[in-house]
Amino acid sequence: MEVTFVGTGSGKTQIKRFHTSLLINNGDYNVLIDSGDGISKALLNLKIDLKIIDSIFITHTHADHFSGIASLLTQMKMADRTKPLSLYIHKSFVKFVTNFLNYSFLFPETFNFEFKIIGFNSNAKIELSDDFHLFTAKNNHIFNKHNLNVIPKNRFISNSVLIKSKNCIMHYSSDIGLISDLSLFSKFKPNVLIVESTHIPFNEIIEFLNNSEYQKVYFVHINDEDKIVEQHSKLSNQQKNKYFLTFDGMQATMPY
Repeated sequence: MEVTFVGTGSGKTQIKRFHTSLLINNGDYNVLIDSGDGISKALLNLKIDLKIIDSIFITHTHADHFSGIASLLTQMKMADRTKPLSLYIHKSFVKFVTNFLNYSFLFPETFNFEFKIIGFNSNAKIELSDDFHLFTAKNNHIFNKHNLNVIPKNRFISNSVLIKSKNCIMHYSSDIGLISDLSLFSKFKPNVLIVESTHIPFNEIIEFLNNSEYQKVYFVHINDEDKIVEQHSKLSNQQKNKYFLTFDGMQATMPY
């Protein structure tokens, strides 16, 4: 399993980083996880052919994780893509995405490729190919903190995802709200963690990791103004060989 860190930035727009997005390759299948604002340019910047993407998985609908989807589909259409594409999003948002695309004057029936929007439940298994699966779990990143009545409470949904292949079990936290969200997939015993670094204090994450059995940990969703580089530099050499700060375009082949 190979991961390309298409973007590694936080929700704040930055010059040196695109918003966090992952392209995961499992030999004959490519899934793009999250498609925030600027995703098309981020992929172009890395010379990634849009035609190789088999599916897109959306963890939640904050703009830095979702709002680039219309532009991305437009680019795929303009590139004369013919390969089928699936978009996975929580079932509560299937109608919203359909309307969002229609109001962007994107109509799947006019595409040159088959396009499906597939709704999933939290705590679900998604089979991408014979030996490549995703498992979802609702985390605590989004909740009705303003007590608004505009959106039903059951629409405040954000998911972490476990990516499982024959040789690797990887937990991608996406954005989380509590340190306990890093234990959502503990029963699977993942050996790799990709963790966001914005919403939980860095030292709290490190304390959690020091008591974990992860072989490798990659920090994403980085806001350079938060001095995470300085905090990471203070780790021991042993920790630095295990806990990595990512950058846009970085590639990592995951361990068995």
